[in-house]
Amino acid sequence: MAGTRVRTLHPRFGEGEILETRFGGFEARVDFGGFAVWVPAVDLETMEAPQEPAPRDTTNDAPDEKNLAKRSLIESLRLGIVPDAELRAWTVGRDKEMTALQSWLDNEEHGSLLVEGRYGAGKTHLLRCVRGMAEEAGFAVAQVRVDPGQENASFPLRFYRSVMAALRIPRDGAVLDIRHALCLVAEGTIETTSLDGHPFLGALLEKIRAGEDTEADWGGLLGERSESKLIPSALDFTTVANISCNLLSAISRFVSEDLGLRGLVLLVDEVETAEVRRYHYHWLRTLNFLRGLSLTANDDPDLEETTRRDEKGTRRGTRTGLVYSGHHPDVPYTAGRPSHLKVVLALTECRVSGHLAEWRDGQPRVQLSDLEHGALQTLFRNITASYAELYHVRPPRHLDRWLVDAVLMDAFRAGSIRAFGKATVEVLDFIRHHPGEPLEAVEAYRTF
Repeated sequence: MAGTRVRTLHPRFGEGEILETRFGGFEARVDFGGFAVWVPAVDLETMEAPQEPAPRDTTNDAPDEKNLAKRSLIESLRLGIVPDAELRAWTVGRDKEMTALQSWLDNEEHGSLLVEGRYGAGKTHLLRCVRGMAEEAGFAVAQVRVDPGQENASFPLRFYRSVMAALRIPRDGAVLDIRHALCLVAEGTIETTSLDGHPFLGALLEKIRAGEDTEADWGGLLGERSESKLIPSALDFTTVANISCNLLSAISRFVSEDLGLRGLVLLVDEVETAEVRRYHYHWLRTLNFLRGLSLTANDDPDLEETTRRDEKGTRRGTRTGLVYSGHHPDVPYTAGRPSHLKVVLALTECRVSGHLAEWRDGQPRVQLSDLEHGALQTLFRNITASYAELYHVRPPRHLDRWLVDAVLMDAFRAGSIRAFGKATVEVLDFIRHHPGEPLEAVEAYRTF
C-alpha cells in the first residue's frame, strides 16, 4: 500500500493520511500534519478514497528577507529571547505591567523604578520593552547590566563607562552617541547652555569649540582611562560615586535642555549580582552608589549638602551620609535640578532590593509574577504558529493543552518563561526531526 494517500481518522491524533502499511496491514504509518507515526490499523477510521498528495508549499524555500526574519525569530526563541522588532507582539500576559511602566515614564515626579521578579520571569524582556517605549516617547536611553566580573557597581566610573558605551540619543531620525552629539555643539548646530560651567564637561566643550580637543579627551568622556586632565576617568576608586552620578545627570540635562529630548532613561539589569564582590567594603560602596543614583534621579533636595570627614577619614555628605571622592569632594551628586534622569533597576529578590525600597518613600515597583495559564497557552500557540510558517510542522491542535500541561509546564515550573519558550521550540524540533516517533517519546529527548 506504499505510495497511496488515504484520509483517515485517529481517536487521539485526529485526521491524517495513511502513507504505508506493514505486517500485513496490521499497522499503518500516518501523517497527522507535521509528524508521522505508526499506529494500529484497527484504531483508524477511513474517511475517503486514496488521493494524490497535494503539492508541497515551497514559499519558504528561497532565502528571502521574510524567510530570514522568520528564521531569526525561531532561533531567538530557541535562546529564550525575541528580536527587538518583535518585542511588543511577543509580550503576553503583561498588560498591567506595561501600563505601569508607561505611567512611570510619563510621571516626572518619579525618577526611579524597581522591576522585581524571579530569574527568567521576563525582567530583561520588560526592560527591552521600556527601552523601546522610552525611545518612542523622546528619551535618550542606555541599557546596561551590573557585571560582577567588571565590578562596575562597586567602581562607579566603570559603571559610567558602560553607560556611555550603550547610550543612544535619538535626533532627526538618527541615533547619536555622546561624542557625535557634542560634535554638533562644536559645529554650531546645537547651542548648549546646560554644560557651561560644568566642572568637567564645561572645560571639554571649550576645547571642542576651540578645535583643541584630543582623543585622550574623548576617551575620558567615554569613561576610559586616559591622560586627559579634563575628566577624572583615571580615578578608578570605589569612592567616586558623586563624580559618576554628576556626569550622568549632566548628560541627562544636556539631552533634555539642549537637544530637546525628555531626558535620559537608564535601564540597569541583573542588579542582584551586585552582591557578588571580593571585599565587604565593595558591597558598602555598591549600596552607596545605587543610593546616590536613586537620589539623583529623584532630584532629592538632601543632595544640596556639604561634606565632612568621618572618623575613618572618608568624605561624606552632611545630610545624606553618602561617600564623596576625596579628590573632588566639592562635586555634588547631581549636576542640577531637575536632572531629567530616570533609572530602572531590575533584580530578583535579594538584599539590594530591601535597601532600595528604604531609600525612597513610596518607591514605585513593578512585581513580575508567573504568567497565568491562559497567557502560557497564548505564548505556545504563537510559537507553534510561527514555527509552522517556517517549517510547515506543528502538533495537532487538539494536543495543544496536553503538550502545555503534561510536558512544557514541567519546564516552566522548574525554570522560567524563558525556559518555557525554549522548551516549546525543542518540542517542535522533535516533531520535525522524529516524524516516526510518538509524541510521548519527547520526554526521552528533552534537554530543557
